[in-house]
Amino acid sequence: MKHNVLYSFRRCPFAIRARWALLNTNHMVELREVDLKNKPIELIQISKKATVPVLKTSLNKVIDESLDIMIWSIERSNMHSLLGNNNDKSQEVFSLIETNDKIFKYHLDRFKYASRFNLEESETHRSAGMKILLSLNNKLKEYSNEGKPLFLIDAKESLADWAIWPFVRQFRIADIKKFDQNHEIKYLRSWLNYFFTHEKYPIVMKKNEPWSKQSKPLMFGQ
Repeated sequence: MKHNVLYSFRRCPFAIRARWALLNTNHMVELREVDLKNKPIELIQISKKATVPVLKTSLNKVIDESLDIMIWSIERSNMHSLLGNNNDKSQEVFSLIETNDKIFKYHLDRFKYASRFNLEESETHRSAGMKILLSLNNKLKEYSNEGKPLFLIDAKESLADWAIWPFVRQFRIADIKKFDQNHEIKYLRSWLNYFFTHEKYPIVMKKNEPWSKQSKPLMFGQ
């Protein structure tokens, strides 16, 4: 194989953050949009999980965790500062991501998709998710008060920002009006808007037809 192949799904936050990292580190991939109800055999054959995103590199290495795809793209582009400039900052980056992936995502799913879980507990999960969002907002507020850019770690764009914003986007979608009118998270809303208004956002979120063997290669990136 002469190029990298990314199996993806447009709305999946894990896939969004993988695409975001690949695009912003100037990596070209063949993008294969997956129909989750009819997954291609090619995806199932290379990944036991068979869940997006999955990257198959030009050297036939398979990476099937979104965070690993992001780190792979960052390291190959020599953009190591995104991972934290020292051990303390790096630990902070990965601590925020772990909270997002293991705790916030749990509550997000049970709030946004309450009908699949327990409708009566929807508000409980929304409140739990909001606690985490408020903690992120407070970090951003500190930097704003100092007149610095709104990023989560030391007022500098990092892997944490890239890895977390797609999940905050999902939380907003669950109740857009309530989110947009919540002044308690105004710094977080400004931070999220940075990504929404980014010139690469339309590229990352572009709708594509599901991939099949008959599809022409769809190149994504750079």
